[in-house]
Order: sequence, then C-alpha cells, then structure tokens
Amino acid sequence: MAGLLRASEEGLRIVDMVRRNLDWNKTEDAWCLAALVSKATLKRFWARTGIRRENFINICKAVEIENWEYIAEGYEIQQTEPLLAAAMTDLPASGEPAQSFPLPDKLPPAHTPTGRAQELETLKAHILDTHPGENPTGICIVGLTGTGKTTLANQLIRQLHTEKAPFAAAAWATLRSPTGKPLPFDTIADSLSLALSSTDPPNPSQLPGFGGIEAGSPQDNCLKKTENLLKLLQEKPCLVVFDGVETVLKTGQAQGAGYFAEDCAEYAWLFKQLAETEHQSTIIFTSRETLAELPQRETHTLTLTGLDAEAAVALLQSFHLTATPTELHELQARYRGHPKSLELVAALIRDDSEYGGKVGRFLQDRDWLLTRDIESILDEVMERLSDGERTCLCRLSVYQTSEYPLTCAGIAAQMPEVSRYDLKENILQALKRRQLLEYDRERESYQLHPLIREKAGHILYKNPEAFRTAHRQAYHYFITLPLKPESEWNDIEDIKPVLRAHYHASQAEDWEEAERIIAWMDECLRRWGYGDDKLSLSLLYHTSQVAVNLDCEVREILGTSEE
Repeated sequence: MAGLLRASEEGLRIVDMVRRNLDWNKTEDAWCLAALVSKATLKRFWARTGIRRENFINICKAVEIENWEYIAEGYEIQQTEPLLAAAMTDLPASGEPAQSFPLPDKLPPAHTPTGRAQELETLKAHILDTHPGENPTGICIVGLTGTGKTTLANQLIRQLHTEKAPFAAAAWATLRSPTGKPLPFDTIADSLSLALSSTDPPNPSQLPGFGGIEAGSPQDNCLKKTENLLKLLQEKPCLVVFDGVETVLKTGQAQGAGYFAEDCAEYAWLFKQLAETEHQSTIIFTSRETLAELPQRETHTLTLTGLDAEAAVALLQSFHLTATPTELHELQARYRGHPKSLELVAALIRDDSEYGGKVGRFLQDRDWLLTRDIESILDEVMERLSDGERTCLCRLSVYQTSEYPLTCAGIAAQMPEVSRYDLKENILQALKRRQLLEYDRERESYQLHPLIREKAGHILYKNPEAFRTAHRQAYHYFITLPLKPESEWNDIEDIKPVLRAHYHASQAEDWEEAERIIAWMDECLRRWGYGDDKLSLSLLYHTSQVAVNLDCEVREILGTSEE
C-alpha cells in the first residue's frame, strides 16, 4: 500500500542495538508515548510489516535515530559501524549512569523525610510505569490541610532527581499568593515555559504585555501559552508540579466543590489540556480538594491521610521531647498522625515553660486537641464551605463516632430541611471532595477527622439553640432505631442506641426524655431480677452512670447543692 514503510533487516538490527542501550524492551510504553504510536504498531514495526510513514519516522526518532531513511527497506547501507555511532550520538554508554534532570529553581527547601515511603513508591511506580497498563498523564495528591502534600511532592522530585529518572527538565509552580488568591495565569505559564525551555530565555520586551509586541485578547493569550507549554511537554519528557491547586477551585458552593472557579477559566483550560493531550511528560497537582473536572482515566489520585504510628512517633521524637513510648503513641493517636498538628503540638510542648518538654504533662493537662495555631489553619478550610456544608458539619460534630457508627440516616436526621438528593449529591459529596468527611468501607460508616469534629463543635457551641437542636435531632434518631427482641439481648451493644439517645437528650437539656430512658433501663433490671449475667451487670453499671450524670446536670441547672 502506498505511503507505508517497513524496516530492513540491517536497519532493524541497528534499532535493536539502540533500544538495548536505552534498556527498553521492544514494546516499551515510554517508546510508544514518545513516538505517539500504539504497542500494536511497534509490534508490526518489529515484524517488518508495513506501517504508516509518519509512525515509522516517529519510532526511529524516539530512539534518537534522525536518519530514519537508513532504517527503511530500499536504502542501501554501506558502512554499518559509522551509522551506529551516528545513531547513538548523545546516548549514555552501556553501564554508564544517565544524566539527571536539574532540580527546579522554585523547589521549596528540603525537609526531614516524614515517613511517606509507601506513598513515594506508589507515585514513582505510576510515574515510571512499573505498573503494567497504567501510565497516567496527571497525578493528584489530595488531602486535608496539613497532611504534607507539598512535602511529599518535594520529596518525590528530589528522589527522582537522585535516581536519575528519565526526565529532561522539571518545573515547580506554586499557585498560592500572599493574598490567598491564585497567581495570575500569565505569570505561571510564562514561568513554566522559561523553566522547561532548553533555549535562551526570550527578551521580555518581545512578550505580550511588556511594552513590546501588541498583546492579543486574554483568550488568545491563554490558548497560545497553553499551546506553547504542550509543545514543550511533547518535545521532551518533563516533570511539572502545580502546588496548591485548591486556590483556583470554587468556594462557598456545595455543588461547585472540586470544580474550577469562573474567574480561573484559563487554569481550567490549561489543566484539562495537560491531562487530555498526549505527551511524554508527567504533571503533578497538589490540592486540599479533589479535582472533579480532570478526566479520571488520564489522572491518578492519591489521597493522603495521617502518618502511620511509627512515622508519627519518629516525627515527635525529632523534637527531643521527654516522654515514654506509651505517651508518644497516645499523643500521635489523638491527632491520628496529622503531621502539621503534631509539629505544632510538639513545638508547644518543647517551648512552653508550662510543659517543659514533657509529653505526659501535656496529655494530663488537656482533654481537647485544638491549639490556636492549629485552629488558624482550619479556619481557612471552614471559610471555603457553603452555609449548607458548614451547618451539616457542625451538626455532625455532636455524634461520637467512636461510640456508634455514623450512617447516612444519622446524617439525614440532622438535615431535615434539605432533600435526601441534595444532601447526598451536593452537601456530602462536597464535604468528601474537601477531605472533611470520609467513608470507612470496613465499618460501613462515615468518619470525621477528630480535628474537624472539634473545630465544628466549637462553632456549634457558640450558638446554644443550634447546639441543643443538633443534640435533640440526634436523640430522635437514636431513640427510633429498632432493637433486637429482648430475648436476644446478650451484650450492652444490643441496646447501645438507647444509651446514645440518653446522652443526646441530656445534652439537649430534654430532662423528661432523659429520665424516661433511665426509667426504662430500671424496668429492664427489675424484670431481670438484677441477674449476674453479663448484660444485666453491664446495664446496671450504665444505669448508675447515666443516673449520676443526669443528677449532676439537673442539679447544675437548678443551682442546688449536692446535699
């Protein structure tokens, strides 16, 4: 068929020697990406079957064989050895380490590694394509504020640099600014183009908007700058990090969580093009919120949670605190390994004269988690919420999820003013995308991070009526949960909803309901004759505790003495 080319036997031998020097297999994914061909096309190339002319040329050029004519059948090769030398120009000799890409100029300072070895290996596997069949164009590192997303991306680039990963250039772009608003699109686009370009930087006077050539419309400039960046990413393998992408996402709208803001349309266009257009580079995004508009097939998302116990304890030990292993484990468990909170708390314990570096004294002194410094970073998170999200989060804070799993029905009980659809598809979806609510598959229930729960609880407590309403709605939820038949009760867990109902009734100051529950439990004990079985003893204990708590609460309200 006209327009098809196939390799000669001698040409194929040359290509085989070059790809061995690169340590590539015959259907290497990186080769397919660089040549913009499929594996099937590469297989036809090796089988000496005719393929399209442009594909043949791209396959040769992807392994630095510019004189592709010598590879095609029909061309006579006079001197093989000089040709091999020319074909392998600028390639590293076998056994000689490849040259590493330079670190980006704007890369943040290195920090002490914080135990993210597993996450680093996962990211490198996706980037270097050691996972068969997986080769994402973009990688999103998402997580609650303070979980170490920027630090992880920083460590990743430094490791890839040390290990001489096959990138020709790398660039780092931070979208955040001192005002909290994203940096202008032109600033980021021009900076990246300069960082990734192998040519001399252009004269600023020749750039649009710098008093040189006349600038086009903002839309034209966006399209041109995006096109230039894509061209650079297609010409050579690059590694690009966009840090703090949540700054270009919508705020104050539940249905807009994870979507690009209207005034950041240029960024939206750029990021979508970077993810959807074929090139040989890797784009990394860090964000406090899931990027809902990026294509899922071309983008891999890694969600960061807290450090594991060992890494969290190691982080605390780096502050040279006075503590037993048990105390360190208790401290990290309280904060669920949240890196930034552990750093702030460890610094407080070390520097505050009240604690003198003693973790045990800090643990005994406080039954709360938040410090002013921790609250300040959570304030930024709460400011991004819509009224519905904030209301839902605050009401959910009354649930003690460690005592009883939080189901969708329990959440719906707190939001009777919205439809089930709006709750599930907008509010809960938004809270999950903002990393403020997670679903535990093993427990089949929702979970609030303890820091978020306490912060939301503080907000709710400032409004006494809203506080009582949330507890009252929780009471009605638990009191209506069905129990097993009494004959099947074997453990206190079988009547746990009733105990939770009493707790919420007491918090709501619904004393009649609280007293009614005590009377019900007392009746159960009398009916069972205060037996010595496990359930009776457990119920007797809980009845006494509930009665004591209720008695104290009533006396406090009435202002009477203990006598």
